[in-house]
Parts: sequence; C-alpha cells; structure tokens
Amino acid sequence: RTTHLQHRNNMFPVIRRSMLVRSGLIRSPIFVYSPVRTFKLGKLTEALQSVQQIDKKFEELSKSPTDTKIEQIIKQVEGDSSLLYQLAFFFSKCKRLGITQDNAGNRKKGFLYWPVFLNNLMPLNRAFWDTMRGLNKAEHSHGLNPFKINDIGLLDPKNFPRDFYQQVLTGEYKGLDFKNTISFSFSRPKWEEPPSEKSS
Repeated sequence: RTTHLQHRNNMFPVIRRSMLVRSGLIRSPIFVYSPVRTFKLGKLTEALQSVQQIDKKFEELSKSPTDTKIEQIIKQVEGDSSLLYQLAFFFSKCKRLGITQDNAGNRKKGFLYWPVFLNNLMPLNRAFWDTMRGLNKAEHSHGLNPFKINDIGLLDPKNFPRDFYQQVLTGEYKGLDFKNTISFSFSRPKWEEPPSEKSS
C-alpha cells in the first residue's frame, strides 16, 4: 500500500507540469528554443517582379518587330548586286508558287508547292543568309516554314514594301542593274517590266 501511494505521489508533479504547460503558465523547452521563421510575401513578390522585368528587357532586345528587321535587310542589300540578285531570285520562285507581296490571305498549295519549296526556296533562303553573314551584314540566319503558306518566314514577300518588291523583280533597284550578276544556278529569274511600263 505504501508503495502504491508513493507511486501516485510521483505521478502528480508530472501531471501538474503537463497541465501548466498546456495552460501556458510554463513554456515548453520545445517552443522556447525553436527558431521562429517568418515568411515575408512582399519581398518575394518584389524579387519575382524584378526577375520578370529583366527577362522581358532581354527578350525585347533580342527580338525586334518584323518591320524593323525588313528595314535592316533593305538597308544591307542596297548597292549590293549579289544580294539583290539572290533576293530577286527568291521572290521569283515564290511567285511561281503563288506567294506574292499582296496575297498573303489567299494563298493555296498547288501541285508543285512542296517540290519547289524544298528544292528551290529553302536553298535560296539559306544561300542568301549565308552571304549576309559572310559579309557581316547579319548575325544569324532565318529559316522558312513550309507548313504556313501565309507566313513562310522573314523573307516572305508580304513583309516587304510594295515598291521595293516590284523594283527588285525588274532586276534594277535605285539605278543599280543587277540582272547580269554571275550566278551558279542553271536557271535565272524571269525579270519583270517596271511598274510604270506595265500600266502604260
């Protein structure tokens, strides 16, 4: 009996201490020594916004509108008979497929579309950009997309001003006649008459 009472008396301090801890009168060592971590949402949001702004700025610097790129192409080919000839050859092959400067919304893939696109347009496009890069007039090449006939790529005739497009197809641009430029191709563009002579 004495042993039983001693055992009961030894339990009371434990029970009383646990009750005091629960009531908040005594703080548990776990809560006293555990570090308190606060999550500052405001600073995290500011950091994310800063990163997004930096990414957006670099994206804008690396990508310029199509009109700006076309202006640069026209500026680079002006006065260069080889580049003008290659561009005219490309436009001529595009026209053979019904891809012209003013019909972007009404193009259709005919029987010769895939053979001419793969065997003519793509090699001509690649040769043009290789020449541009070789002359340090372009930093990288621009490919073609044969699956999007209404937007085949940067050299799509629809991206160029009408006056420039028409003049290049005549083999003469701003007084420079490039019709007799030496070419390594067996075929040559079919030169058109100047717009003024067509209308007369």
